[in-house]
Amino acid sequence: MLFLVIAPFVIPLVFLFAAGAFAAGRLYHRRETDRKRRIQLSAMAQRLGLQFREKDDFGLLQQLKSFDLFHRMRRWWHSGKITNVLSGKIGDTEVHLFDYTYYVSSNNSRRRIVQTVFFANDKDWFLPNFKLKPETWYHKVLDRLGLSSDINFEEHPEFSERFRLNGELSELVRDKFSGAVREFLTERPPSHLEGNNYYFLAYKPRKKLNPDEAEVFFENCRHLVELLKKEGKTELFNLAELRPVEIPEKLKNSD
Repeated sequence: MLFLVIAPFVIPLVFLFAAGAFAAGRLYHRRETDRKRRIQLSAMAQRLGLQFREKDDFGLLQQLKSFDLFHRMRRWWHSGKITNVLSGKIGDTEVHLFDYTYYVSSNNSRRRIVQTVFFANDKDWFLPNFKLKPETWYHKVLDRLGLSSDINFEEHPEFSERFRLNGELSELVRDKFSGAVREFLTERPPSHLEGNNYYFLAYKPRKKLNPDEAEVFFENCRHLVELLKKEGKTELFNLAELRPVEIPEKLKNSD
């Protein structure tokens, strides 16, 4: 009889306790995973001669807010944040690799997305506004219906078949995507690219790269930046030229 009296109260409490324990376990696991990733990426930065910062002390999110990747996430979902920033400088070009985290909301639930992003910044670099991504059957249908179009290269059908390239000034975009650039992208595609003036982005949507993958991705992106800057020349960056971006003294003392 006593059990029948207290059962209506005990059962909900058991479920509530179980749900709380599950949430606490997930939170602990996430924090532990994030901690291990910070350690791994910090070691990677040291190995490559890069500066590592746990937070976005460079104000990268503010600089990049007009790009499609960050503008889209800010408009449709919760605003994101940048963490685990690896930064260096080659010549006058600043290069960064970082984690971009945002949340997708649907059906009263929220999902956390973390993806790896490469960013290059050079004030003497004037890129035409362009976007490049893998071409799908959907894009081809739109093209045939005359609803959209992309920049193709008759002399390089494989590149044109694999990628969708758009830009405001198509002739300038063509000049930047020289034969060497197209060959490199066909062999080692970084997935999505965005360029605008002196900013350049590369990323794989919703893909958080492990440290080994991130290192390969970083080196490929650095090579691609060099090709775009040289407009087709194939010299690689000299790793000896890689040096950390200097952190302002006030930021160093903020930890």
